[in-house]
Amino acid sequence: MIWRAGVIALLAASAGIMAAPAELQSQPAAAAQKSREIYQSVYNGWKWWHVYCFRCHGTNAVGTTLAPDLTDPNGKLPLKEFLRIVQNGSDDGTMQSWAKLLDEKQITQLYTYVRARADKVLPPGRPDEVGPNGGPWIPPKGWPRQP
Repeated sequence: MIWRAGVIALLAASAGIMAAPAELQSQPAAAAQKSREIYQSVYNGWKWWHVYCFRCHGTNAVGTTLAPDLTDPNGKLPLKEFLRIVQNGSDDGTMQSWAKLLDEKQITQLYTYVRARADKVLPPGRPDEVGPNGGPWIPPKGWPRQP
């Protein structure tokens, strides 16, 4: 009877040991999934940028004579303000409303792209070509920082 209790305890301990690696393995998998989601958001934002925004704000969000440089760290807007301006247009009327063409998800993707450029974590160019060996960009660990 005592040996049965010992075997049961040993099996329970073994099960705990076996479960731990799976839990630890899921952490890197979750981080990789988050990285893919961030990359996809930046890439989609880059695509929307080149459909709607680059004519005024420049190819890499660095501004033109028509519109400001959105990579300037001093001019970073919070997402809420960015959404308001893109959806409604600028208060001074220099930028039109994009609400009929872009939904909130698309504008948030634009914001993620612009934020990556402003935070200097995304170099100029296509996100699918500016990473290691000319491949996809890899978001740095811990980016974007959550307030």
